[in-house]
Amino acid sequence: MSRVMKVLAVVCVLLMVGLPALGGEHSLFYIYTALSKPLNLPGIYEFIAMGMLNDQVIDYYDSETQAKVPKQDWMREKMPQHYWEKGTQSRKSKEQWFKVNMDILMGRMGHNKSDLHVLQWRHGCVVDEDTDGNIKFVSGVDEYSYDGTEFLSFDEENSRWIAPVPAAVPTKRKWDDVPILNQYTKAYLEKECVDWLTKFMEYGKETLRNKSLPGVHVFVKKTLTSSSKLTLTCLVTDFYPRGVEVRVRKFQQSLPEHLVTSSGIRPNGDGTYQLRKSVEIMEDEQAQYDCFVTHSSINESIVMKLGEHSLFYIYTALSKPLNLPGIYEFIAMGMLNDQVIDYYDSETQAKVPKQDWMREKMPQHYWEKGTQSRKSKEQWFKVNMDILMERMGHNNSDLHVLQWRHGCVVDEDTDGNIKFVSGVDEYSYDGTEFLSFDEKNSRWIAPVPAAEPTKRKWDDVPILNLYTKGYLEKECVDWLKKFMEYGKETLRNKSLPGVHVFVKKTLTSSSKLTLTCLVTDFYPRGVEVRVRKFQKSLPEHLVTSSGIRPNGDGTYQLRKSVEIMEDEQAQYDCFVTHSSISESIVMKLDTRLKPEDLRAVIL
Repeated sequence: MSRVMKVLAVVCVLLMVGLPALGGEHSLFYIYTALSKPLNLPGIYEFIAMGMLNDQVIDYYDSETQAKVPKQDWMREKMPQHYWEKGTQSRKSKEQWFKVNMDILMGRMGHNKSDLHVLQWRHGCVVDEDTDGNIKFVSGVDEYSYDGTEFLSFDEENSRWIAPVPAAVPTKRKWDDVPILNQYTKAYLEKECVDWLTKFMEYGKETLRNKSLPGVHVFVKKTLTSSSKLTLTCLVTDFYPRGVEVRVRKFQQSLPEHLVTSSGIRPNGDGTYQLRKSVEIMEDEQAQYDCFVTHSSINESIVMKLGEHSLFYIYTALSKPLNLPGIYEFIAMGMLNDQVIDYYDSETQAKVPKQDWMREKMPQHYWEKGTQSRKSKEQWFKVNMDILMERMGHNNSDLHVLQWRHGCVVDEDTDGNIKFVSGVDEYSYDGTEFLSFDEKNSRWIAPVPAAEPTKRKWDDVPILNLYTKGYLEKECVDWLKKFMEYGKETLRNKSLPGVHVFVKKTLTSSSKLTLTCLVTDFYPRGVEVRVRKFQKSLPEHLVTSSGIRPNGDGTYQLRKSVEIMEDEQAQYDCFVTHSSISESIVMKLDTRLKPEDLRAVIL
């Protein structure tokens, strides 16, 4: 392995090991990585700093961009501009601090400048959240490493520095001789860090409540018992609040629950939930089944068939402003497989991405052109709302709602081939169907008398109907395929596994727990997960495995569980190996990490 690859492996290992467990534990860490010289490789910078909340990157800085920037939508929305300006200045100061101390350290170690060396600093805190939402400090971490080897760490309980190598002893003595520094470090870890963690968690949760729509995915896999049978699974994920109804149906009739295997509602680890239901079916009966989902975040139930994908655009206009927070006169959104991908409202007056991959993949002129299109449609709705209210004999004092939904549904076979299934172009007024396009016969259907004038006018323009049909069957499908590919491509760049360990009480014994290792969000599919006791792998026949399952977004998950005695929790860990990481991840239920802070004292 080359020197560069070894150093990059060191960086990856430090970022991946020692992650906190799910199930009450939360963490906030700041990680700084400095190289002794530039590598001139894309994406590899002399200095990088990032903040991580529960193993998710929330802010980022590098020596090329020279700016601290948000990496989560809620950080962008909640933190004021001066927070980022102040943070940028702080990161620039630390970058200079690392340059000075890298030179000092290389001189002390007798290293020359022709070789590449890495200096890293990690600091932060771990807390425990009880069932009532109360936060309790668990541990703090403040540690430095040089070329992947621990160099210096803070003993938070005794307020002193630990030097595991002789080269670190001068720094230990210098820092321990400044009591106020150690007092500040301890206070930061136990108080200030916890305050920031609590604030960020609250901001993140608030945003999650606004992104609580369920994603529904249907897939099959071969059974081990019969070559003619499949296991069909309905996966409903990313919903909030917790309550959801999921039914597996055949010919639109719900199957009895005793025929269906359910995972129960489980946390995703980010504040949302998931539920999985499975049933064995005959291979030639796949088209007869669907998944029926009801949730408080959606007005109508979602029905999803195997292999189906959809792209819809939904526009909602009110006849007058309500002056209520979050309620606008006009809203437009794009939805891919029931996930919001773009958004516009009459207050912000801008079409914006709602998925990271949309932000990354779609060029600026797409959003500029989309904004102009949304503004035009907003004016179109104003004009037609007035026409419609007059036609219906409605006055301006009452509130009325005009909606338009258009898009397409496709089917994807097991080889990835896409086939058009149906198109939708429909209008409703005050929640009642007003006008819809008959895509097969290229004509408009008017279910109410007030829609007849519009039907006649639009049917008298054949080119309009030809365009509508062409959009639904061709242009919409092309966009759907493009968006699906962009989403999948981006996910492949985010393929590191997230590892979570949690326990719950068993129903059979008050002294036993079910310990679960959940490994999720990894790509490609292959992964090795072992439940260990005293670092010895348990035999597979003692472990319950979910098998590797798709998350529905291009990544995969695997869950392994075992019954343990309540007083033996500390003896167990989860051992994970995957092609995206250079070293295995070992996660314990009671993992106690250590934190860091900001410091201006020279090494």
